Amino acid sequence: MMTKKETTGKRSLEFSRWIKEKLPDSKTGLCVTNQDWVFWNYKTRRLMLIEEKTKEGKLAPWFKIFIGTVLHPALEEYCKKNGIDYRGYHLLKFENTSPDDGKIFWIVNCNGQEEEITEEELIKRLGMEDEEKAK
Repeated sequence: MMTKKETTGKRSLEFSRWIKEKLPDSKTGLCVTNQDWVFWNYKTRRLMLIEEKTKEGKLAPWFKIFIGTVLHPALEEYCKKNGIDYRGYHLLKFENTSPDDGKIFWIVNCNGQEEEITEEELIKRLGMEDEEKAK
């Protein structure tokens, strides 16, 4: 049931360091972030993006606005035109670091409406096996 296993045991932060050292500061208008998770089922053509925050972290204000006004609407439109069942761009917050060590919070389309969910509900939502969209 598991997907491809992590093989390195750690992730390099070298490119992140390079970006911070070499690219213009956010004062210039350039804002940079990484995409945490893309869930894609090629058989059902279901797509969902997840931004993950641990220890109840928060989205940068600019990123929340960008998701809500640019990325999410663009993905909705593209997916609708191309027969893709787009399940949204959600924020997944962990009280600590994972579903195993604390509460789990689901924020639909990063809109601020936080809902505490169980690990079982998280599995259902991320698996995208249900017919209902991820709320």
